[in-house]
Amino acid sequence: MAHFAGLLRLTHPLPTLLNALIAAALTTIAGGSTSQAALAALTMLGVHTSIGAMNDLLDQASDKGRVEKPLVGGNVSPGEARLMVVIAATAGFAAASALSPTSAALAATGATLGYLYNAGIKRTPISFLPFALGVALIPAFSWSAAGAPLPAAITTLCLIALPGGSALALQNALADRELDKSVGANGAVVRLGHQRTIVFIALLHGLTYLLLLISAPPTSSPVLLTAGGILLALGVTLSTRVPRALRQRGWEVSALALACCAIAIALSEG
Repeated sequence: MAHFAGLLRLTHPLPTLLNALIAAALTTIAGGSTSQAALAALTMLGVHTSIGAMNDLLDQASDKGRVEKPLVGGNVSPGEARLMVVIAATAGFAAASALSPTSAALAATGATLGYLYNAGIKRTPISFLPFALGVALIPAFSWSAAGAPLPAAITTLCLIALPGGSALALQNALADRELDKSVGANGAVVRLGHQRTIVFIALLHGLTYLLLLISAPPTSSPVLLTAGGILLALGVTLSTRVPRALRQRGWEVSALALACCAIAIALSEG
């Protein structure tokens, strides 16, 4: 059981599953078939699992002492993690290729961003950028998976996702700021410091939500947009809390908030 749980943790299950569900939902809204939505979800599951497993592989030294990490805790071997990277990436790219050349290209771009982050960008001042760009690709990928042209509102949504994705990246890194600082990782959050990071998070999410409200078509669901705003405020608040577990939940709640807003806008275009 511990071995299975370790393999599951290696996939970074919550963000991986959330991205897969969002991609499947947006593909369906864009007019895609059940099979296209399933392939979109499989692409996200494969690509993000490979990114997550690679991240843990490369961070074994800096994760020393973190028993919740399956490789450090000894529940999963490095060989198994490497195999997971290869199998997951192969499955993800195969699913994307079965959709369309555009879907395959977008999936490859997203994967490359994740791999570059793992390889060292996360220790630089632009550590937030791969995450932000990856989030911005999801709506475009979903419409390509459905074989549908990208509406103007969805193109705008992709652009608005950049500040939102940047804020999510900062929230994600904030949860591990003390650990990163202790091992010499010098990403954006370590350089900014705790208080300035929280200010940037609040400003970026505030800007993102304002732009979403301004750009949302009149037929967008007010219920989903309102729910997104409430969840976004809750997510930012959780990121200010002292317990690390609450800070981790902060970026996850914020990601769900932005997903609600994206679906509200997408439904008006579907």
